[in-house]
Amino acid sequence: MLPQNIELYETDNFQYLLIHKNGSSSIVECLKNTNYIVTDKVNLNKIKWTIIRDPYERFIAGLKYDLSRHGLDYKDINYSSLHNARVNLLTRNSGHVNHTASQVPYLINTCIDWYVELKDLNTFLKMHFGRVEYCNINKNNVELNLDKEEIMKYLNLDYYVYNNIINSPNLWKWQQGKIF
Repeated sequence: MLPQNIELYETDNFQYLLIHKNGSSSIVECLKNTNYIVTDKVNLNKIKWTIIRDPYERFIAGLKYDLSRHGLDYKDINYSSLHNARVNLLTRNSGHVNHTASQVPYLINTCIDWYVELKDLNTFLKMHFGRVEYCNINKNNVELNLDKEEIMKYLNLDYYVYNNIINSPNLWKWQQGKIF
């Protein structure tokens, strides 16, 4: 069994790979007016795209979200155990997901054609869906006092993959126009 987190939203034109804490709620909201299915099967005949995010920013956003959901303080948990965990599909439907899990396992064998950086999400949504939806933005007022250097030790692989994507020709920019 692969340590994978595959949740693809498939329309007639594309497959979108959902990665938690990477603008996925905003994207799913834009998809509500389309005819889509959710699958874990990669369709090689369709454009596949996803959103990527700076690993440290994503980790902090995921930790704040999870702590807020469960009414905990960061002092209540061992945050070093949160890295590189899988999304448990048995608890996914109820929203109980480790939102700090690495974004790398989501990408394994998904044949992504286009990566969109989170900071470009609004432009991408406006160009491709004609609107921007804002979901889950700055809702978590959880205060964290974490050692960034300690967290960064666990994010080496994430940054290696992220930086390779950022420097690849598969990184979408608005000047490239619509991809579907």
